[in-house]
Amino acid sequence: MNKLKIGLLLDNIEIDKYALDLLNWAVRQDGLEVTTVLVRHRAALPPAPRATTLPELLFKIVLAIEGMLIRLFRAHRAHLLAYRLADAAPGCALVRLPLDEHAGVPALGLDLLVYGGTGAPPAGLAGMARLGIVALDYHGQRASRAAPPGFWEAYSKASKTEFEIRHTAPGSASSRVLAAGSFSTKFFFLLNQAHLYSKAGAQLKGLLKTIAATRCLPLEDRSRPYSGPYRLAPRWHQSLAYLGKLGARLAAKAFYRAFNFHEKWGISCVYADWKNAALWNSTRISAPRGHFWADPFLCTHNGKTYCFVEDYVYKSKRGHISVLEITDQGAQPLGDCIREPFHLSFPFLFRYKGELYMCPESSAARQIRIYRCKAFPLEWELCAVAMDNISAADSMLFEHGGRWWLLTNLDRSGLNDHCSELHLFHADSPFAAHWRAHPQNPLRVDAEGGRNAGLIVEDQRLVRAAQRQGFDQYGEGLNLYEIVELNEQRYVERLVFELGCTFRDGLLGSHHMSTTGRITVVDHLDRCFFP
Repeated sequence: MNKLKIGLLLDNIEIDKYALDLLNWAVRQDGLEVTTVLVRHRAALPPAPRATTLPELLFKIVLAIEGMLIRLFRAHRAHLLAYRLADAAPGCALVRLPLDEHAGVPALGLDLLVYGGTGAPPAGLAGMARLGIVALDYHGQRASRAAPPGFWEAYSKASKTEFEIRHTAPGSASSRVLAAGSFSTKFFFLLNQAHLYSKAGAQLKGLLKTIAATRCLPLEDRSRPYSGPYRLAPRWHQSLAYLGKLGARLAAKAFYRAFNFHEKWGISCVYADWKNAALWNSTRISAPRGHFWADPFLCTHNGKTYCFVEDYVYKSKRGHISVLEITDQGAQPLGDCIREPFHLSFPFLFRYKGELYMCPESSAARQIRIYRCKAFPLEWELCAVAMDNISAADSMLFEHGGRWWLLTNLDRSGLNDHCSELHLFHADSPFAAHWRAHPQNPLRVDAEGGRNAGLIVEDQRLVRAAQRQGFDQYGEGLNLYEIVELNEQRYVERLVFELGCTFRDGLLGSHHMSTTGRITVVDHLDRCFFP
């Protein structure tokens, strides 16, 4: 099959790290290639002298301060750097495209144009490629093009920062949304922007691979109404207010670090079914000093109830899997059951042909691993690797409709952030050599409901628990979704309940649920001194 021929449309002969990354990525793909780089330019004129306004001056101060902060984050140190296009794309034809002149461009034989700017794609250019033009959009109906992407979400402490991938067809004056999603908002503007660009760029790459494989664009228009405020470029008092907010956030982080305050997860247990669980009446189960317990999964065995947990050790900065026995008097630690030379968490349990298996989160090994129980509850052995060389977290395997299903959270950006992107695969057994990707993948790209947090099975009813991220806060709450349609072509879930962390004073989050029908557990997060 011929490769999908892509033209990259830019506004400048200097490109940022994200356009550079797209070019480098495309070179390694079998199904597509960037054959042409088009640069829009105006005739060279000396810039008209203009005094810097107060809003511009204050925003430059914001950028200068945060430009130093962003260099503390290794993955984003190049966020503000620019690269010469001639060095970045030596094998591509370079076409300088005047703003008012498009003659001859269709002869380039492009299948698709990809706009590499952050504003709106230039009007009238969709006819330059057979399939039109696609572009990442960080503004949508939410903000003017003058608003810096990611700024207002950090300013207002929004829980998530959104993006869209828009398509304009040849001959069309309007665009439609091919894909949309959100990522958790980081605690300062440039970090949030860098995270947004990296994660959204990974979504664009995934879409381009799909287009290259199918030779067509998704049919569904994912446009949605918007009811929030319309944002403009920050005014002087807003930049000044933001500098105050930034100073307060940095001071709070420095205080907690200086006085050895840490976030610590624990377990809350209530003796009721999940639908009738009054969490204010739950029993707190705390890990010993130097540890925290999270991601509880319940299991009944010989009339007793056991709880498998992530057992995180602060000193080693690594988790393993431990077991507790739940009784009417509380919880009794029984010991460790799985330790590896890498981090483990989320000990998802399932049964197959009468045997008990566990699929813990093992993204540090870049694998989805399955362990078999040799002697309950403490002896387990690795028996299969469902997927290898993959950045996946919080995987859940279950049988439904004669097929085995794998719900997992992928990170395709290289940032080790699995908090938004939900994928589904299916096979004829949990030990199949090949898992087939669902055609709706990714099912969700959403900081509020994307990441798995447990699975409740009641006869044929399936309820997926999902994490809800907060502003600069991992695992602020839970959403419960009932899976109402699941087959090889369709996946549909509906929100049935939202669970917060207000059932006990001082909690910062709650991001997991498990139940036996008689006992329900969630985890909870608070902050403590010398945990």
